[in-house]
Amino acid sequence: MEKVELEKLYKDLFPSEKEKAAAFDEIAKQFYFCNFGTMQKSDIETLLFSLYLDRILEMSEEDMQSYSDYTLSKYLGITQNKVSALKVRKELKYPYPKFDWKKSFACISKNARYENGKIKIHIPDKNLYFEIKNAIESMGGYVDVQLNSTLLQVSPEYFLDLILKISDEADREVLIKKLNEEFHERKISIEAIEKELMGTRLKECGCDTVVEIIIGMAEFFISKDISVFGQLFSNVARAIKDGLKRSK
Repeated sequence: MEKVELEKLYKDLFPSEKEKAAAFDEIAKQFYFCNFGTMQKSDIETLLFSLYLDRILEMSEEDMQSYSDYTLSKYLGITQNKVSALKVRKELKYPYPKFDWKKSFACISKNARYENGKIKIHIPDKNLYFEIKNAIESMGGYVDVQLNSTLLQVSPEYFLDLILKISDEADREVLIKKLNEEFHERKISIEAIEKELMGTRLKECGCDTVVEIIIGMAEFFISKDISVFGQLFSNVARAIKDGLKRSK
Protein backbone atom coordinates (compact mmCIF):
# COMPACT_ATOMS: atom_id res chain seq x y z
CA MET A 1 0.00 0.00 0.00
CA GLU A 2 1.07 3.60 -0.60
CA LYS A 3 2.61 5.41 2.37
CA VAL A 4 0.01 8.17 2.17
CA GLU A 5 -2.79 5.57 2.58
CA LEU A 6 -1.09 4.04 5.61
CA GLU A 7 -0.57 7.46 7.19
CA LYS A 8 -4.26 8.24 6.71
CA LEU A 9 -5.22 4.91 8.30
CA TYR A 10 -2.96 5.64 11.28
CA LYS A 11 -4.55 9.06 11.76
CA ASP A 12 -8.02 7.51 11.51
CA LEU A 13 -7.14 4.90 14.15
CA PHE A 14 -5.44 7.40 16.47
CA PRO A 15 -7.30 10.63 15.64
CA SER A 16 -6.46 12.66 18.76
CA GLU A 17 -3.87 13.05 21.50
CA LYS A 18 -6.15 11.06 23.81
CA GLU A 19 -5.84 7.83 21.77
CA LYS A 20 -2.12 8.35 21.21
CA ALA A 21 -1.48 9.03 24.90
CA ALA A 22 -3.42 5.94 25.96
CA ALA A 23 -1.37 3.79 23.58
CA PHE A 24 1.91 5.31 24.80
CA ASP A 25 0.92 4.72 28.43
CA GLU A 26 0.57 0.99 27.70
CA ILE A 27 4.04 0.97 26.12
CA ALA A 28 5.51 3.02 29.01
CA LYS A 29 4.31 0.45 31.55
CA GLN A 30 6.68 -2.04 29.98
CA PHE A 31 9.75 0.21 30.04
CA TYR A 32 9.70 3.00 32.63
CA PHE A 33 8.98 1.16 35.89
CA CYS A 34 12.37 -0.37 36.57
CA ASN A 35 11.84 -2.78 33.69
CA PHE A 36 13.55 -1.13 30.72
CA GLY A 37 14.80 -3.66 28.19
CA THR A 38 13.16 -6.67 29.85
CA MET A 39 10.63 -7.26 27.06
CA GLN A 40 11.56 -9.68 24.31
CA LYS A 41 11.21 -8.53 20.70
CA SER A 42 8.21 -10.82 20.16
CA ASP A 43 6.51 -9.38 23.25
CA ILE A 44 7.04 -5.82 22.03
CA GLU A 45 5.58 -6.74 18.64
CA THR A 46 2.59 -8.39 20.31
CA LEU A 47 1.89 -5.29 22.41
CA LEU A 48 2.17 -2.90 19.45
CA PHE A 49 0.01 -5.22 17.36
CA SER A 50 -2.59 -5.39 20.14
CA LEU A 51 -2.82 -1.59 20.42
CA TYR A 52 -3.24 -1.34 16.65
CA LEU A 53 -5.81 -4.13 16.34
CA ASP A 54 -7.86 -2.90 19.30
CA ARG A 55 -8.32 0.46 17.58
CA ILE A 56 -9.49 -1.27 14.39
CA LEU A 57 -11.94 -3.37 16.40
CA GLU A 58 -13.26 -0.29 18.17
CA MET A 59 -14.04 1.29 14.81
CA SER A 60 -15.25 -1.66 12.73
CA GLU A 61 -15.55 -4.91 14.69
CA GLU A 62 -18.51 -6.13 12.61
CA ASP A 63 -16.51 -5.75 9.39
CA MET A 64 -14.24 -8.80 9.62
CA GLN A 65 -12.52 -7.87 6.37
CA SER A 66 -11.09 -4.78 8.07
CA TYR A 67 -8.94 -7.01 10.28
CA SER A 68 -8.58 -10.17 8.19
CA ASP A 69 -5.11 -11.72 7.97
CA TYR A 70 -4.84 -10.51 4.38
CA THR A 71 -5.84 -6.92 5.17
CA LEU A 72 -3.53 -6.61 8.17
CA SER A 73 -0.65 -8.16 6.25
CA LYS A 74 -1.04 -5.38 3.67
CA TYR A 75 -1.26 -2.69 6.35
CA LEU A 76 1.78 -3.91 8.30
CA GLY A 77 3.95 -5.35 5.54
CA ILE A 78 4.21 -8.82 7.07
CA THR A 79 3.00 -12.27 6.03
CA GLN A 80 -0.52 -13.51 6.71
CA ASN A 81 0.98 -16.36 8.77
CA LYS A 82 2.68 -13.86 11.05
CA VAL A 83 -0.56 -11.86 11.39
CA SER A 84 -2.39 -15.05 12.37
CA ALA A 85 0.25 -15.91 14.98
CA LEU A 86 0.15 -12.36 16.38
CA LYS A 87 -3.64 -12.56 16.73
CA VAL A 88 -3.34 -15.72 18.81
CA ARG A 89 -0.58 -14.28 21.05
CA LYS A 90 -2.48 -11.01 21.39
CA GLU A 91 -5.68 -12.75 22.52
CA LEU A 92 -3.76 -14.75 25.12
CA LYS A 93 -1.89 -11.76 26.55
CA TYR A 94 -4.11 -8.77 25.76
CA PRO A 95 -7.63 -10.13 25.14
CA TYR A 96 -10.06 -7.72 23.54
CA PRO A 97 -12.66 -7.07 26.30
CA LYS A 98 -15.60 -6.69 23.91
CA PHE A 99 -14.92 -9.91 21.99
CA ASP A 100 -18.13 -11.97 21.97
CA TRP A 101 -17.39 -15.09 19.97
CA LYS A 102 -21.02 -16.21 19.98
CA LYS A 103 -22.22 -13.06 18.26
CA SER A 104 -19.28 -13.18 15.87
CA PHE A 105 -20.14 -16.80 15.04
CA ALA A 106 -23.76 -15.86 14.34
CA CYS A 107 -22.58 -13.07 12.06
CA ILE A 108 -20.11 -15.22 10.12
CA SER A 109 -22.64 -18.05 9.74
CA LYS A 110 -24.05 -16.23 6.71
CA ASN A 111 -21.09 -17.82 4.86
CA ALA A 112 -22.24 -21.36 5.75
CA ARG A 113 -22.36 -24.12 3.12
CA TYR A 114 -23.73 -27.66 3.28
CA GLU A 115 -21.77 -30.32 1.44
CA ASN A 116 -21.38 -34.08 1.87
CA GLY A 117 -23.40 -34.15 5.07
CA LYS A 118 -21.32 -31.44 6.75
CA ILE A 119 -22.07 -27.85 7.69
CA LYS A 120 -19.04 -25.86 6.54
CA ILE A 121 -18.28 -22.29 7.57
CA HIS A 122 -15.22 -20.26 6.63
CA ILE A 123 -13.91 -18.62 9.83
CA PRO A 124 -11.36 -15.93 8.86
CA ASP A 125 -10.29 -15.22 12.45
CA LYS A 126 -8.26 -17.96 14.15
CA ASN A 127 -9.30 -16.99 17.68
CA LEU A 128 -12.96 -17.30 16.71
CA TYR A 129 -12.23 -20.68 15.09
CA PHE A 130 -10.55 -21.92 18.29
CA GLU A 131 -13.50 -20.80 20.46
CA ILE A 132 -16.06 -22.60 18.27
CA LYS A 133 -13.88 -25.72 17.94
CA ASN A 134 -13.39 -25.85 21.72
CA ALA A 135 -17.14 -25.42 22.36
CA ILE A 136 -17.96 -28.36 20.07
CA GLU A 137 -15.19 -30.63 21.35
CA SER A 138 -15.97 -29.86 25.02
CA MET A 139 -19.44 -31.33 24.38
CA GLY A 140 -17.98 -34.50 22.93
CA GLY A 141 -18.58 -33.37 19.38
CA TYR A 142 -16.14 -33.59 16.52
CA VAL A 143 -14.68 -30.98 14.19
CA ASP A 144 -13.05 -32.14 10.96
CA VAL A 145 -9.65 -30.48 10.86
CA GLN A 146 -8.37 -29.94 7.34
CA LEU A 147 -5.17 -28.38 6.01
CA ASN A 148 -7.20 -25.18 5.80
CA SER A 149 -7.53 -24.38 9.51
CA THR A 150 -10.03 -21.60 8.86
CA LEU A 151 -12.71 -23.99 7.58
CA LEU A 152 -15.04 -25.25 10.29
CA GLN A 153 -16.74 -28.55 9.41
CA VAL A 154 -19.31 -30.02 11.78
CA SER A 155 -22.07 -32.62 11.48
CA PRO A 156 -25.67 -31.34 11.72
CA GLU A 157 -26.35 -33.27 14.97
CA TYR A 158 -23.44 -31.58 16.75
CA PHE A 159 -24.55 -28.24 15.36
CA LEU A 160 -27.77 -28.65 17.39
CA ASP A 161 -25.73 -29.30 20.53
CA LEU A 162 -23.63 -26.23 19.81
CA ILE A 163 -26.75 -24.07 19.48
CA LEU A 164 -27.92 -25.27 22.89
CA LYS A 165 -24.54 -24.53 24.44
CA ILE A 166 -24.27 -20.95 23.22
CA SER A 167 -27.88 -19.92 23.92
CA ASP A 168 -28.70 -17.93 27.04
CA GLU A 169 -31.10 -19.41 29.59
CA ALA A 170 -34.28 -17.77 28.26
CA ASP A 171 -33.53 -18.71 24.65
CA ARG A 172 -32.54 -22.22 25.67
CA GLU A 173 -35.92 -22.88 27.27
CA VAL A 174 -37.73 -21.87 24.06
CA LEU A 175 -35.27 -23.90 22.01
CA ILE A 176 -35.64 -27.05 24.11
CA LYS A 177 -39.43 -26.83 23.99
CA LYS A 178 -39.42 -26.53 20.20
CA LEU A 179 -36.86 -29.35 19.83
CA ASN A 180 -39.01 -31.65 21.95
CA GLU A 181 -41.99 -30.86 19.71
CA GLU A 182 -39.91 -31.70 16.63
CA PHE A 183 -38.76 -34.98 18.22
CA HIS A 184 -42.29 -35.92 19.29
CA GLU A 185 -43.61 -35.27 15.79
CA ARG A 186 -40.99 -37.61 14.35
CA LYS A 187 -41.35 -40.15 17.18
CA ILE A 188 -37.73 -39.63 18.23
CA SER A 189 -37.10 -40.58 21.87
CA ILE A 190 -34.42 -38.43 23.46
CA GLU A 191 -34.91 -37.99 27.18
CA ALA A 192 -33.49 -35.29 29.44
CA ILE A 193 -32.51 -33.03 26.56
CA GLU A 194 -31.76 -30.29 29.08
CA LYS A 195 -28.86 -32.28 30.53
CA GLU A 196 -27.56 -34.63 27.87
CA LEU A 197 -25.94 -34.24 24.50
CA MET A 198 -28.04 -35.07 21.46
CA GLY A 199 -25.31 -35.45 18.86
CA THR A 200 -24.31 -39.08 19.34
CA ARG A 201 -27.88 -40.29 19.80
CA LEU A 202 -29.25 -38.29 16.88
CA LYS A 203 -26.77 -40.00 14.57
CA GLU A 204 -28.99 -43.05 14.81
CA CYS A 205 -31.85 -41.07 13.24
CA GLY A 206 -29.88 -40.38 10.08
CA CYS A 207 -28.54 -37.15 8.63
CA ASP A 208 -31.69 -36.44 6.60
CA THR A 209 -33.85 -36.36 9.73
CA VAL A 210 -31.48 -34.04 11.58
CA VAL A 211 -31.39 -31.72 8.59
CA GLU A 212 -35.20 -31.65 8.52
CA ILE A 213 -35.22 -30.71 12.20
CA ILE A 214 -32.81 -27.83 11.64
CA ILE A 215 -34.90 -26.50 8.75
CA GLY A 216 -38.06 -26.85 10.84
CA MET A 217 -36.46 -24.98 13.73
CA ALA A 218 -35.35 -22.17 11.43
CA GLU A 219 -38.85 -21.79 10.01
CA PHE A 220 -40.18 -21.47 13.55
CA PHE A 221 -37.66 -18.87 14.66
CA ILE A 222 -37.77 -16.76 11.51
CA SER A 223 -40.95 -15.14 12.84
CA LYS A 224 -39.33 -14.45 16.21
CA ASP A 225 -36.84 -11.81 17.28
CA ILE A 226 -33.52 -12.81 15.77
CA SER A 227 -31.21 -13.74 18.65
CA VAL A 228 -27.83 -15.39 18.31
CA PHE A 229 -29.24 -18.90 17.88
CA GLY A 230 -32.10 -17.66 15.70
CA GLN A 231 -29.62 -16.05 13.33
CA LEU A 232 -27.54 -19.23 13.28
CA PHE A 233 -30.55 -21.43 12.53
CA SER A 234 -31.68 -19.13 9.75
CA ASN A 235 -28.28 -18.97 8.05
CA VAL A 236 -27.47 -22.66 8.37
CA ALA A 237 -30.96 -23.75 7.23
CA ARG A 238 -30.56 -21.59 4.13
CA ALA A 239 -27.16 -23.18 3.45
CA ILE A 240 -28.64 -26.67 3.87
CA LYS A 241 -31.49 -25.96 1.47
CA ASP A 242 -29.04 -24.58 -1.11
CA GLY A 243 -26.76 -27.59 -0.64
CA LEU A 244 -29.61 -30.06 -1.10
CA LYS A 245 -30.68 -28.32 -4.30
CA ARG A 246 -27.13 -28.51 -5.69
CA SER A 247 -26.90 -32.22 -4.90
CA LYS A 248 -30.04 -33.13 -6.88
